[in-house]
Amino acid sequence: MKRVLFVTLVTIVFALALIAVGCGGNSNNQVQATGTSTTVQFGDATNDQIAKFELTASSITLTGAGGTANTANLLAAPVEFEFSHAAGTFEPVSLSKIPAGTYSAATISWSNPEIVTVNAGVPTKLTVSPTSGTANVTFSANITIGSTPTFLNFDLDLASSVTISGTSATLNPTFTATTSSVAPNENGEDDHDGEADEVHGAITAISAPTFTIQTNAGASITFSTDANTNFNDGIKQLSDLKVGDVVEVDSKTQADGSKLATKIERESNEGGEEAEGLIQTLDSPLTTITIVHQLDSTNKTAPTTVSIGVNAQTQYIVKGDKLTVTGTFDATHIGKGQRIEADADGQASPITARKVQLREQALIGTVSNASATGFTLTPSTTSAFASLSGATSVAVTIVSGTNLQVTPANSATVRVRGLVFFDGTAYTMTATRVDNNH
Repeated sequence: MKRVLFVTLVTIVFALALIAVGCGGNSNNQVQATGTSTTVQFGDATNDQIAKFELTASSITLTGAGGTANTANLLAAPVEFEFSHAAGTFEPVSLSKIPAGTYSAATISWSNPEIVTVNAGVPTKLTVSPTSGTANVTFSANITIGSTPTFLNFDLDLASSVTISGTSATLNPTFTATTSSVAPNENGEDDHDGEADEVHGAITAISAPTFTIQTNAGASITFSTDANTNFNDGIKQLSDLKVGDVVEVDSKTQADGSKLATKIERESNEGGEEAEGLIQTLDSPLTTITIVHQLDSTNKTAPTTVSIGVNAQTQYIVKGDKLTVTGTFDATHIGKGQRIEADADGQASPITARKVQLREQALIGTVSNASATGFTLTPSTTSAFASLSGATSVAVTIVSGTNLQVTPANSATVRVRGLVFFDGTAYTMTATRVDNNH
């Protein structure tokens, strides 16, 4: 599967390994094995025309300043990260170490770009050049790594990274970087400083009370469990899981940098499959959903679109987590442009979904009718969402728990991340986060 660049530098010591490094930049292929537990994550500032943007990162190194040496590679293995689904949030890509010191820049070696846009409702995979390269990230201010577990967050500016001309795109990945320490109150953690929701992967090892998954991006992450860990979807305890199961994990970061699973859900068994993306077409009565592919659990070369079968046994699930959601999602309340995940216990083609889950997505648009409880968002007519859905406006609801990075003001342009609902006529959205798309 193709997923998040989230590098969590924790207390796991990596053996030295050789990593294929992309073109240009520092030829440093040795894995950084010592230093402070640090979580390196990737996120995205949206280009709303792009439905899928994926890169393989083979190396991340930091440039030392003031006498600090350059690091070795922070990635234990190459990771494939799809950025569009992560707009407005951060996700983990690796568990790494960074020596204490001061750093002025980062170098990210990348390859295998994949870009899909949507025009007039039709998804198109673009021809991208170059196909590999190096992103040099100069920090706006030097960052300092001490002895406390740290998060290193790389935010891709997708709008500045891609120039589109017809069915071709020129790529120059542009990142900004920030750091933060583990939040002192685990209940107050956010995605930039300790909380990680909806991390997907296949279980590779279980040793109670811990288990390890390989994420769909290729990162290996170990989680611990305790008496408060919430087990879902037919599992009641860690012993109900087995190696090969595909799971979704919500977690928080403890003071020592380790990851504690707060919720574990089994998405499918060891022979199963999951796929995520934006709905392109629906038949009626509903038997088949076609999505613009973003992610899957197979790590295979993915088509532009994926067909998903549904039947009377398919469950439709809304995951509001900390939010109170107001919309309905089922076989008759489902619309084009919504982002979904389909989970199946078999890998027939097309898969027949045991459950279809509504997933968060990010929309950009102009604000009108702003109030304390919500506003109307008018997306660009060329955005992937508007192109797929035909919607000219979305009624956004602000609820308790919505993270307001900015206060929506009439005529302002904002990015909203949240759950999009369709009642058969109009689209609404319960906002989890509102910001300026930075």
